[in-house]
Amino acid sequence: MYDGINKATMGMLAMNMKQDVILNNLANVGTSGYRKENMVFSSFSDIMAKEMNQGKPRNPMSKSNEMQQASVGYETNGALYTRSTTSFEQGSLKNTGNQFDLALDDNGKSFFTIQGKNGLTFTRSGSFRLDNAGYLVTADGSNVMGHNGKIKLNGTSFEVANDGSIKVDGKTIDKLLITEFDPNMSNRGLQHDGSNNFASYGQGRVATDASVKQGFLEMANVNAVQSMVDLMNIMRAYEANQKTLQAEDKMIQKTVSETGRARG
Repeated sequence: MYDGINKATMGMLAMNMKQDVILNNLANVGTSGYRKENMVFSSFSDIMAKEMNQGKPRNPMSKSNEMQQASVGYETNGALYTRSTTSFEQGSLKNTGNQFDLALDDNGKSFFTIQGKNGLTFTRSGSFRLDNAGYLVTADGSNVMGHNGKIKLNGTSFEVANDGSIKVDGKTIDKLLITEFDPNMSNRGLQHDGSNNFASYGQGRVATDASVKQGFLEMANVNAVQSMVDLMNIMRAYEANQKTLQAEDKMIQKTVSETGRARG
């Protein structure tokens, strides 16, 4: 009886968390380069089953080990564990005609490299501009990095080739530093840094086959229609769990009432 209440409550909590993730995705549907988030749920028994079936040494950065770490210190069979995952599939490309807008056309494999206040970060958003000193920067003023460091544009014409080579007044001055990460690592070894950028806890490498399109922006990889459908399904699941919880509560009340009459 109480197990039913526990499971229904966890189901409602899970739906609340998933709803928050989808609403955040929808809020960023117009944000260039945004990568949608997904919420993954696992029970303790699911985690243990996967770990027991592992017959080889674990990679400390592997997805299975990430789940194993989440279970440390818990013994409750009905416990629910969550983790957020990022979808790195490429979004659609929008022609803006702005020479400082750049898009990566590589099936979502790589990232622009940015020098922020707290070190290097990585982004799919190529909405860049020139600062007062002539450097190519992001909207918040962080420097876009090239193979030679910060990119300074001294000239009247600015061109970026498909391979990321940068020309100013017809002369090649640098090449965009485009970084890719191991797709076999959990979240590719990346985590959101609180903005539209990612910080890396893995090992990145210079991309050799990235394709850059000047005058384009990559849009968010969020399907608004599908997200709305998912929200409706979440509402139905929440209501189903809520009804289960109410039914279990009525059963407890009835049991307590009948027990009291029997003792009287």
